[in-house]
Amino acid sequence: MFLNALTRILSLPAVGLSRIPGLGPLVRACSTSVGQKIVMAITGLSLCGFLVVHLGGNLLLYAGEEKFNAYAHALHSQGALLKVAEVGLFSLFAAHLGLAVSTGAMSRMARSQSYAMKESKQGIFALPAGGASSWMGVTGVLIGIFVITHLLDLRLKMNPLVKYPAPVAAAEGMTPELNEFEVVRTVLSSPINAVVYFIGIFALGIHLTHGLRSAFHSLGLNGRRWDSLLKCGSLLFGWVIAAGFISLIFWSFAVPR
Repeated sequence: MFLNALTRILSLPAVGLSRIPGLGPLVRACSTSVGQKIVMAITGLSLCGFLVVHLGGNLLLYAGEEKFNAYAHALHSQGALLKVAEVGLFSLFAAHLGLAVSTGAMSRMARSQSYAMKESKQGIFALPAGGASSWMGVTGVLIGIFVITHLLDLRLKMNPLVKYPAPVAAAEGMTPELNEFEVVRTVLSSPINAVVYFIGIFALGIHLTHGLRSAFHSLGLNGRRWDSLLKCGSLLFGWVIAAGFISLIFWSFAVPR
């Protein structure tokens, strides 16, 4: 009942768009199970691209305070362009989440009862209850909680459990700036945050190992020739991304104060 109600709410924008002349057939095509899976695959792959870029920027923490602050300040100086990018990124995330809920509800409605047994497709990387595919909902929720925490910590800087460093006085006539290097180190070295971030990033790794492979399947790359390559590639991508972000948690405790 809850999923059905949430699906109806999430479908309201699509209902409105379908009434615009010329968009109706496209919206209706994307409202089918197959169409939604294709759009969800595209949004998922777009978010994977963001993760690569985001991890690349964060790894500059290893290069030292000066280089990371230069990167962070250059990024924040983009002003309106950064705002547009953030809105676009949030829209991708919201669309991916909404489509996941919608396709999940449609799948439940399409079958009268659950499968008696779920067969894992993850081989030696299997997880309890049928592999990573069975954990997509759980990991998706954990990732959502992690994203909200991450935004409060580092974008809005509103976490009451974190004692943020004082702004550094800038040149005369300029607004004082935060030392973003110190902000990140302070946030990640908080014991509670370290646990939350570790769980969220580990969930992200699990999500990616199935999600990336599933996205390419939805886009038509689902033959036997591609399956082994997609399985290995998804596992590698998911855990490399997760390992890269998790390494920053350990970095925050190891770097000299």
